[in-house]
Amino acid sequence: MIALNIEDMKGFVSKLLVHETFDKFYVGESVVRTCADFKMGGSLNKDYYTSDEWEALEGRTLCLWSEVRPFAYSLIKGRKLPVAFHFVFQLSKENQQWLLERNTSAVSPDEVKGLYMNIRYENGKLQCISGTSLKTFIPDKTVEHLWDETVRQFFRQNKIAFTEA
Repeated sequence: MIALNIEDMKGFVSKLLVHETFDKFYVGESVVRTCADFKMGGSLNKDYYTSDEWEALEGRTLCLWSEVRPFAYSLIKGRKLPVAFHFVFQLSKENQQWLLERNTSAVSPDEVKGLYMNIRYENGKLQCISGTSLKTFIPDKTVEHLWDETVRQFFRQNKIAFTEA
């Protein structure tokens, strides 16, 4: 787990809410605190979709950020900053499997529950905290270190300036 302090808050929020930078990540949960607390879960509601639409989702159970982003944008836009916001992003199972198979053989992709980025703004500070969730305890920290470096590289590729906390 690493904590990255975001140096350019305005630029980051633009990449988060206006651009497609984070669109391919799944959303676990979203909380935006303005005049009230607005919470959005990331689980897809099967009842909302027709059977053909649900089938086209190919077993996906979480929303993509591209699907949630317009709602988050509408809550945050304006002249007044929110009190706080928190978004939990998860790497897709396909990308998680690709990453693990390409970079490590010590841990099976089946042993990893999820790879996460927690984006948190509060008290005027914006951070990204990486996280890994394994299905069982594994003393080997290879997956955690791999994900931490992947998050750093993702930020560098997308020209998101950060310092490590």
